[in-house]
Parts: sequence; C-alpha cells; structure tokens
Amino acid sequence: MLIPLGVTIYFDYFADHTLYPQSTASLSFVFTLVLTALLGLIFYGIGRKGSGQLFRKEGLLVVVLIWIFTPAIASLPFLFSGTVENPLIAYFEMVSGLTTTGATAFDAKQYNEVGVEVPIRTIVPGIVSTIYEHFGTIKPVATHKGIEAINMGLLFWRSFIQWLGGGGVMVLFVALLPAIGGGGKILFTSEMTGPLKDPLTPRVRETAIRLWKIYAGLTFLEILFLIATNDTMKLFDAITISFSTISTGGFSIKNTSIGFYENANTEWVVMFFMVLGAINFSLYYSMVKGRFYRLYDWELLLFILSILGSCALGSWLLLGQPKILLTGDPHENYFFGDAIRYGFFQIVSAHTTTGFVTSNFELWPFITQGLMLIVMFFGGMSGSTAAGIKIIRLIILFRFAQYKVESIYKPDAVRTLRIAGKEIDHSLSSMVLCFFTIIISFSVLGVFLFVLNGVDPETSLGMVASLVNNVGIAFRAAGPVESFAFLSDFGLVLSSILMILGRLEFFVVLAIFIPDFWKKNT
Repeated sequence: MLIPLGVTIYFDYFADHTLYPQSTASLSFVFTLVLTALLGLIFYGIGRKGSGQLFRKEGLLVVVLIWIFTPAIASLPFLFSGTVENPLIAYFEMVSGLTTTGATAFDAKQYNEVGVEVPIRTIVPGIVSTIYEHFGTIKPVATHKGIEAINMGLLFWRSFIQWLGGGGVMVLFVALLPAIGGGGKILFTSEMTGPLKDPLTPRVRETAIRLWKIYAGLTFLEILFLIATNDTMKLFDAITISFSTISTGGFSIKNTSIGFYENANTEWVVMFFMVLGAINFSLYYSMVKGRFYRLYDWELLLFILSILGSCALGSWLLLGQPKILLTGDPHENYFFGDAIRYGFFQIVSAHTTTGFVTSNFELWPFITQGLMLIVMFFGGMSGSTAAGIKIIRLIILFRFAQYKVESIYKPDAVRTLRIAGKEIDHSLSSMVLCFFTIIISFSVLGVFLFVLNGVDPETSLGMVASLVNNVGIAFRAAGPVESFAFLSDFGLVLSSILMILGRLEFFVVLAIFIPDFWKKNT
C-alpha cells in the first residue's frame, strides 16, 4: 500500500487542486497500513511456532481464505476516506477488482433543485416492465460526478488491485516469499487458470518470478504505446488503463470508460493488448527463449479464429444501425469503418473478459448482444489473465462429445482423445466435463437467486454471465451506462461469491465444503 499512498499524497498535496478537487484520502491509506501491519504481527505471533510446511489441504484453505479476506482489507481505504458508506459496496468493488471482473457498484448520487438527494430510477421494459430505484453511492465534487469524483489515489488503488489480481495474488506470494517452500506449488496451481498448468521451469518460484516479469513487461509496453499514439493521453491515465487491460479487468478512471478518449488509436492499442492479456503467458516465455515453434498451438489458433470470426460477425450485424455512444447523443448510422472500430472493440472486450466499453451496446440489435453473451463464456486461453470457460476446454469438450456420438455407430472402436497430436488422459477430460457442468449449474442457480431477489430475468442472465466469467459488462439494469449499485445487500454478497468462484474456477472453493476435507486423517 506504500505505492498508492505515495500516489495519493501527490494528488492531495502537490497536484493542482483546481484540476483535482476531490477530497483527500492519504490518511485512509495510513490507517489501513497500520491495521494491516498489526494484523500481520498478530498472525505472525500466532504462527511463529509452526513447522512452516504447507500441505495440500492447508494450501487450498489458504487460497480460499486469502481471496475472501484480501478484498476486505483492500476496501478499507474507501471506507476510512468516507468515499462509500456501505461496506458491502466497497467489498463488492474490491472483489471485482481482485478477480479482474471490472463490474462496479459506484454510481453518482443525484439531487433535486433544493439539494436533497433523490433516488435513481431505472426501467427495464418488457411484457411486465421492471422498475429499479436506488440511491447513488458516490457524492459529486465540483463538476466531477460518479467515478471521476473519487480521489485519484483511490482510483489508482482500484486499478492497481486489479493488476495484482490479474497477475495472481498467490503467484506473487510464491515469487516474493521463499519461506513458503514446497507449499508454493500448491498455491501456484490452485490459482492458475485453465486445465493445463505446466510450470515453465522445474522450480515453481522461478516460474512465478518469470511470469510476473512478462506481465510487468507487457504492462510497460502498453503504457508506452498509449502515450505514443495519443498526444492528449496523460501518464496517469495510461498507467491505470494498462493495469486494467493486461489484467483483462476493465476498471476505468472515467465514467464513460475508454469511450471518454474518443480516439481510435487508443482503442486499437487497448484492443491489441486485451488480446495479448488473453493469450497463454507460457507462449511469451517460449518466444523469449527463441522457441517460436510453440506458436503452432491449436488453442492459440482457435482463439484467434474465434476472435476474428465473432468480431467480423458482430461488425457486420452493426452495419446500418444507429450509432449511439455512451454520451447518449445519436450519431449517424454505423458505416463500414465505424462498424469495424466499435464492433471489434466491444466483441474483443467481451471475448477476452476485459469489460471496457466505447459504445452503448444496450441499444444494439439483440442478436449482437446475444453474440457478446456467448463469447463471454468462451473467454481466453488457459494460463492467461482472461477468465471464462477457456478455449482449450471447449476443444476438449467438442472432441469428447464427438467421440461419444461416434461410439453409437462404432461401439467397438477404441479411441484415444488427442489434440494436436497430444494425448488427453481420461482424468483431464473428466475434469473439463465437470467444470462445464459446474459453471452451467452455478449460472442457472445464480439467475434463479437474482430473480428471487427481484431482478428481472434478462438483467439476471447478463449479470451472472458477467460475474462467473469475470467480465464486468452486463445488460439491461446493469448495462454499459448503468452500474451494479441497484443490487440489494443480498445481491452484492451473491455477486461477490460468484466472482470469487469464477476466478478460482470453482473446484478450489467447492473442495472446502466437502465434509471429508475437514477430517483429520484425509
């Protein structure tokens, strides 16, 4: 927290107050630093006589506990500074950041002519229209409203926590804390995304360090590209955008996300690095080592084809449609150039589970919105910062289903599941099938629980797809010009649970709820 504290001190006491009139927040980071130091000392004292050996069960429990408690600690600066009043709003925001979801519950408060706060009213039309009323969560400051009224240091922290979550909290621990020892592999594999988790080197700690070097290097490259291609891009903006892009997170320091900059160069740079963040990081390591043949990878090929195919279809569907950006002002219709620009950006943002926005896709044709919903479940590659089901799992599922169908008319044939010449063992294919069953089951359950809580079905479906896949963008009441602030306390808690489940890919969290997990001799 020393890094965001330094940023906050600069904007609180050294930057031009006419440009940054937001309230100060330096003390909130100081208080949080003191509290975390005390907690660290307390836990260090409790565990000082421990053996230091981390076994598998303890490792799994540690991963789950850290992913539950870290957002609580991270939310304290927002509470100590008085930025938000409801602790669940702050917790939701930090879970969203740490899991690289990018959904926000920060919404500008609204006032009537005499300065009295009034509720925000949102109507979702339908056979039976659903009306939502909620109060905003962020007080305006001067001409700044919504997210832009938050202290700049807190906005940096919000993006920074997303960058840490994208790189992996456990991976960072393994890289920086050699005392973890042999338990590092358990932490590393528990948090890495996708079914294939081969380490880059024999030593897990060395693998973690190299992954973070690649991750930081890509972030630095994007910062340079953003500044070089946009003369009006500020360094602070470039840093926070890069944090959110490489992590495929989607948080922005502007109310209108990337649409604020109205710059095609910025959008194409962000789009390019969204794709880079969704590619397996082991491929970058192979390229550094000169093993370019690794780029001949079935998952990479199908991922790129999926991106290009869905973007081309989405852009084609936009041709001739009214162009309405996030400001709400109608423009001319989408012609070829604009359809490519906005269609590609929004589909890539959904496919890579980043969640940046440049246009009001809530007003796009339903078929285009449906396409976005589908690719949100696709996600990126295994071993990337992207979430979703992952392309490799989809390949395995397809081949598994193909073999089962063939077995109907060739029951005596012996089949070995192979992808790109590599044999996929039965345990891995079974795990993939279980994952697919679990994510669909939790999606159905999540939609049901949200509807039970008074959310309309279309909004519920979009939110659940966004939360379990850690995408951040949704539809209807949680659309691109709205937020998740309309949710009840129950809805905020449920959303936080779904985001953590999606980020840890269900199995690690579900394992601790099995009674045998807690038996002493298992």
